[in-house]
Amino acid sequence: MAYPQIGAFARMAEGSVVPNRSIAGPMTKLSRSMHGIRYDEVNDEIFVTNPFAQAILAFRGGTTGNEAPLRVLQGPLTQLQYPNSGVDVDAVHDELYVAESNRVLVFPRTADGDVPPIRVIRGPKTQIKIWLRTLAVDPVNNVLIVTSDEDEERRARILIFDRTAHGDVEPRGIIEGPRTGIGSNVRYVRVYPPRRLILASIGGNS
Repeated sequence: MAYPQIGAFARMAEGSVVPNRSIAGPMTKLSRSMHGIRYDEVNDEIFVTNPFAQAILAFRGGTTGNEAPLRVLQGPLTQLQYPNSGVDVDAVHDELYVAESNRVLVFPRTADGDVPPIRVIRGPKTQIKIWLRTLAVDPVNNVLIVTSDEDEERRARILIFDRTAHGDVEPRGIIEGPRTGIGSNVRYVRVYPPRRLILASIGGNS
């Protein structure tokens, strides 16, 4: 059985190669089903979701072996219940974004312990209907991209908000419909600010 770990490979690695280093062991507080991970290259930190512990773990970029995280964001004030795959870092404005069920939680990047979010996007106007899958923040163009399942059939949409959106606010744009190719859930999304691109991977049979 595989055990929870984060592997760091050479950028040009190919084939069946071992990682240059790995983060694993009880002190790391990692668990299985860690679907969300982001590297903050400005501050050299790694952010990982732990849905079973209802937590976000922050490691130093050079962490190796059985090393404890720098910070653990966890507790009732955080509103974290099942942070799965949606986490991103805005190193420009020093903020941490987390997709949590039917809302987006925004924290200071260095939040540690039981800390309340500084902003929350939630409510009927947001058109976040069933479940937020993942998100990405673009600090250059000041937008937040989130993906949401539209209904129980997992038909998906991409919602675009202002980066500083807070409360029950309408998205500034919605990508959906048969011409988009978004038929099922959007697994992951990233942004490329220089060209204002949204890159999405789509789940399903196609």
